[in-house]
Amino acid sequence: MKRFTVSLPDDLYSALRLQGEQATPPASLQQMIRYAVDSLVASPSASRTAAADEPPPDTDSALLTPAPEPVDLLVFNVGEVEYGIAIEMVETVAAGLAVHPIPTTSATLTGVAVFRDALTEVHDGGMVLQGSPIPDRDTGSMLAVPGANSRVLMTVTSVDGLTPADAGQWSARPASAPSWVSALAWTNERVVTVIDPRSFNLQ
Repeated sequence: MKRFTVSLPDDLYSALRLQGEQATPPASLQQMIRYAVDSLVASPSASRTAAADEPPPDTDSALLTPAPEPVDLLVFNVGEVEYGIAIEMVETVAAGLAVHPIPTTSATLTGVAVFRDALTEVHDGGMVLQGSPIPDRDTGSMLAVPGANSRVLMTVTSVDGLTPADAGQWSARPASAPSWVSALAWTNERVVTVIDPRSFNLQ
């Protein structure tokens, strides 16, 4: 036998009691509640209707849930902070490209570089990720990654290499983190901030 604990609003309680008293022969309140609950449980359509009335899931929260499958992260540094990006999002790691300054009102754009026969925006990874530029002497490599609209080059301090992040090593990003932080991963006794460059606000 299934047993239920039912909490009823006052108006529903009164309505069920009235129905029980008016039934022929009179039915107890407990019988009416049992009938209502059993009908709901036995009716798939009623269950679907109840589910349809539920509010939609929090889309933002769903997006914060890290992917459960293992992912190879390219780990890089900007200053003292370690970041990771899914290797599938990195077109290449470039070095030695000449950056040509251009007039701009952008806080992150440092110029353009000729990359694979196309002029490509170069953004300072320090400004993008931390709000302060990487000193010229500390700029090591550039990552070619997908921006919000097209490929961009982002300068970083150094690139450490690939690190696998298994299913149990993921954690949802803190609520206070920027939108381009997709998760946290801990691997090789370090915590890596996993980023999604498609969410960069390049200004």
